[in-house]
Amino acid sequence: MVAMSVETVVEVATTIFVLSTMFSIGMELSLGQLLAALRRRRLMTKSLVVNLVAVPVLAYLLVRPLPVEAGYAAGIVLIAVAPGAPFGPKFAELSNSNIEFASGLMAVLGIISVVTIPASLALLLPGNVAVDPLAIGWMVFGIQLLPLLAGMGLDLRFPSATNRLYPPVQRLSDLSFLLLIVLLLAAYSNEMLALVGTGTLFISAVVIAASLVLGYALGGPGRNTREVLATTTAARNAAIALFIATTSFSDPDVLMVVLAFSFVGVVLSGLLAGAWRRLAT
Repeated sequence: MVAMSVETVVEVATTIFVLSTMFSIGMELSLGQLLAALRRRRLMTKSLVVNLVAVPVLAYLLVRPLPVEAGYAAGIVLIAVAPGAPFGPKFAELSNSNIEFASGLMAVLGIISVVTIPASLALLLPGNVAVDPLAIGWMVFGIQLLPLLAGMGLDLRFPSATNRLYPPVQRLSDLSFLLLIVLLLAAYSNEMLALVGTGTLFISAVVIAASLVLGYALGGPGRNTREVLATTTAARNAAIALFIATTSFSDPDVLMVVLAFSFVGVVLSGLLAGAWRRLAT
């Protein structure tokens, strides 16, 4: 019996998490939601600018002049260039905001990020950190876009099969996410503690806070779309960022920063969405 390394187990768990998450999102997302989001051209344009340009550039400008280690800087840039938080529709439901726009925006960002993630990494990563943009592009295409489109196609062609398949796939996504968190905490607890005092958590908090403010400011005149853009922008796409960190970076510091950033972003966005719901009622 061949013993697997911790890195291999984490990579397998991450792959299962991303595939099941994107497939379940595709099954839940309707073509009408996607088209409805695209028809709001002005709002969609601002949403793309803040997610694909503003947040990545802000992260780059923060890590470049500060004395942050290369692995930490790469981790911040990686999570910053990964848009389309899978939690976006959940946050919209929690805050009683526009779930249709949240789902459509998440899908648009997931599709476009096949190109923007590798291009942004090539442009913004620290000079002493190198990756293969083309390989990452194919990786994002295979692990994120294909299962998303497969889920949408299945729902469009065989809705009855989707109704039966969605609950177990969603449970697999939730359980694999919990397993991944436990594995990462167990395997890299010392590395996680090492982040304290490096300035990495402070930079992450600044990027997340700025993402919330920019998203809310550019989210249109309505509360329900402002809240969606704010939480979607701040949470980032932890699924694809974790996958890229485990498969394309040998430095564990990259993975640690992605995990810490994602945790802070998701928790803050969730708390804010809950507070907005209470204020609205």
